[in-house]
Amino acid sequence: MTPTVRATCGSVLVVLLLVLSPAPMGAFGDAGHRVMALIAERHLEGSRALSELRKILRPRETLGDAAVWPDVIKNPLYEDVDTPRFRLDHPAHDTYHYANLPFQTERYDLSVPGARPTDMVQTMREAIRVLQGQSTVFRPREALRLLAHLIGDVHQPLHVGNAFVSAGAPLGFVVPEGPTGWRTALGGNLLVYGPEDRFNLHAYWDSHAVNISMRDDDVPAYAARLLSEIPVKPGWIHSGPVDTWPAQWASESLALAREAHEGIVLLADIGPDAARRYPHRWRIRQPDGYDALARARVPTQLAAAGYRLAATLKAIWPD
Repeated sequence: MTPTVRATCGSVLVVLLLVLSPAPMGAFGDAGHRVMALIAERHLEGSRALSELRKILRPRETLGDAAVWPDVIKNPLYEDVDTPRFRLDHPAHDTYHYANLPFQTERYDLSVPGARPTDMVQTMREAIRVLQGQSTVFRPREALRLLAHLIGDVHQPLHVGNAFVSAGAPLGFVVPEGPTGWRTALGGNLLVYGPEDRFNLHAYWDSHAVNISMRDDDVPAYAARLLSEIPVKPGWIHSGPVDTWPAQWASESLALAREAHEGIVLLADIGPDAARRYPHRWRIRQPDGYDALARARVPTQLAAAGYRLAATLKAIWPD
């Protein structure tokens, strides 16, 4: 992606943000990203990649600190020495965190509605190329932080697979074919439940699912537990060019997104939110056993994300 293309896409995405972006919450929340980063650091022990990334990170800065930065800077009140220039160069940076393909899609492809030249997959590809010395779209420090974060995001299924709801009765999940007849659920942010409809399905997978999986563990204890209980699986290991791996991860997450929407009942279109940012929200009912599904999926997703972050960095800086 050339700087000219990036600037053009950035302008277009300012408009798309109003239509497609989820609310500003990061996949797996702060705790999940830090767990994933700790797992990656363990897999990186003794490698050249660990030495190279420490040259980019500041003294006493961890990979977990890097992994949460792309979410922290969504807060307009947050300031540090890195954010002013990054925000200036990338005004639509909060749209880099998702793809929003219909969850019924079988595999990630740029031709599918919801995929964009600067979606999470393409942003990860560009960050990899920067760290390989093949691109200047990001600075190396920005690229490392984006990559560390987005590998977590892509393993949260609702950052890839989006629900589209029929515009008329009967309510149902549909594939968006044509310009009308459907409305986006914004990665589950507009699928609400609970007292006063205060909770939404995206936040469920970002935070609640992690919390119920961690139980009483803190971040280091949970990372250690995942490392001891979940061995590296053959399906986590990829061949081929490292910049093709993000698309493979996204395709995997689409399958999990289908599972995450299975059994969800659309009860009613309850109209706009209190701030009137979105014209439609839908009250939902989760199927029985939904927490059990989350507890079964989240640990493996976090363990896989940590392993894959380490594997990606090792592919960028081989021993």
